[in-house]
Amino acid sequence: MGIYDRDYYQGDELRPLRPWDNRSMVTLLIFANVAVFLMNYLFFQRAAPGAGLMDLLALRSDSLFHPLQWYRFVSYGFAHDPRSIFHILFNMLSLYFLGRNVEDKYGKWEFFRFYMVTIIVCGLVWALLRLGQGAGPASVIGASGAVTAVALMFVYSFPQATLLLYGIIPVKAWLLGVIIIVTNVFSSNEHVATDVHLVGAAFATAYFFGKWNFSSAGHWFDGMRTQVKQRRRGLKVHRPGVEQADQAASPSKDESESDRILEKIHREGKDSLTSRERKFLERYSREIREKRKQL
Repeated sequence: MGIYDRDYYQGDELRPLRPWDNRSMVTLLIFANVAVFLMNYLFFQRAAPGAGLMDLLALRSDSLFHPLQWYRFVSYGFAHDPRSIFHILFNMLSLYFLGRNVEDKYGKWEFFRFYMVTIIVCGLVWALLRLGQGAGPASVIGASGAVTAVALMFVYSFPQATLLLYGIIPVKAWLLGVIIIVTNVFSSNEHVATDVHLVGAAFATAYFFGKWNFSSAGHWFDGMRTQVKQRRRGLKVHRPGVEQADQAASPSKDESESDRILEKIHREGKDSLTSRERKFLERYSREIREKRKQL
């Protein structure tokens, strides 16, 4: 099987719609949000004001000044308005229909990193914008900022894909992006955190066009940790040059290397590959195609 025949090394086309995938990060995130919503509904519905689960998870505008409340910069993204099911329903449906193709493109764990960092960034900006306001502390809950970011990532990745707006009206993905931005910029609904939505959209824009990938931070940390351990043991690391690393290896080694890189693509997305790994895949793919022609 050639490397371009593998399921997780296809192009940027949309994946077929799957009813459910228990291994997907989108599925796990939906489970987490629904579990919190049901827990609040079943066990905290009659809690006194200020003592409910949503009050414990909500991000407050003064949370920046209370280190013991910094967990709220994450927890608010998994809390939804218990008075209306439409709040969580809209967010989770958007995440389900748009998030899975974004996850397929960037990989399960890079998608998770992007989603969580977006929640934190949206919360930080929201809190900073409310510093010095004379009114009492405000609060915000919901995954809308991260879901908006995921929606914009879908728009940038698949601009010509056709979507059904409200399940009825067919529109191109790029038009959906325009609608998201325009409706949030000109919204007059004071009960909707439109600034959080716009921060999510801006963060997705910077991530996509800046070609960011948070997996590189983990690789850098792992590399530094390995070097520290080796120095403590008095070991020297041999690092061959790029030309030497790119030289043709034996068939068994080539196959092992291709499997390793393809597994990395499946786990972290194509954008996590180094230039050496990309060159190796291109060379190995050409060799496989040439061998097929000779058969």
